[in-house]
Amino acid sequence: MRRLGRYVVEREIGRGVMGVVWLARDPRVGRPVALKTIRPPEALDPERRREFLERFLREARAAGSLSHPGIVTVYDVDRDPETGTPFIAMEYVRGSSLKEILDGGPLALDRVAEIGTALADALGEAHAAGTVHRDVKPANVLIAETDGRPKLVDFGVARLPASDLTRERTAIGSPAYMAPEAVRGGGVDGRSDLFSLAVVLFEAVTGRRPFEGEDLGALAYAVAHTAPP
Repeated sequence: MRRLGRYVVEREIGRGVMGVVWLARDPRVGRPVALKTIRPPEALDPERRREFLERFLREARAAGSLSHPGIVTVYDVDRDPETGTPFIAMEYVRGSSLKEILDGGPLALDRVAEIGTALADALGEAHAAGTVHRDVKPANVLIAETDGRPKLVDFGVARLPASDLTRERTAIGSPAYMAPEAVRGGGVDGRSDLFSLAVVLFEAVTGRRPFEGEDLGALAYAVAHTAPP
C-alpha cells in the first residue's frame, strides 16, 4: 500500500509536465482526494530547483485560502516525510477536463457563455483576494460529472518563466493561452488571467486557438502583434 504523507494512494488519474495526479484517500476523514505531486524540470540547477519548490509550496498554501464553488478546494500542502516529494491534496472532482471535452469539437454558444460566466466569477473572487491563477487553460478547468459545473484547478501553483518552459518540449502548449506580458516573462496580474480566459472561450466556440506558432518565439510574436479572426 503506497502512501504520500498520511494519504493512501489508489491509482494515477493524470500526468503532466510538472508532475502526476493520484486518486488517494484521506484515512482521517475517509474522503477521496486528488494528490498532485510536483517534479521540477530536469534542466534546473540545484539552486533554482530549491527556489522552484519553495515557491510552489508557498503559493499552493496561499491558494488554499480560496473558497468558491468554481475553484477546486485545496485541503493540504506538504512534503512526503520519506521521499521529500512535495504534494497538494485537493478536492477530487469526478468528471472531465475542458481540454478533453474540446478534443471532441467546439461547444454550443450558450454552454460556452455558461462556462465563461462561472469561470469569470471564480477568477473575480480570487483576484479580490490578491491571488492570480497564471495558467488558465482548458486542461486546468474541470467539468463536474454531477452538475456540469466548471471548476478551476492549479490556482497559484508556481510556474517557471517562458524561457525555462522551452526546455520542456511538452510545455509549449501552455504559452498559447498566455497574455503578451506573461509570454515575455514580465509581471502578471488579474488582467492576464482574463486574457487567458478569453483565449479559452475563443477555442471553445471556434474549435481552434486564436494564436498559433511553430515554436515559442513565433507564438509570442503572434500573441503580441497579430489580431485573432
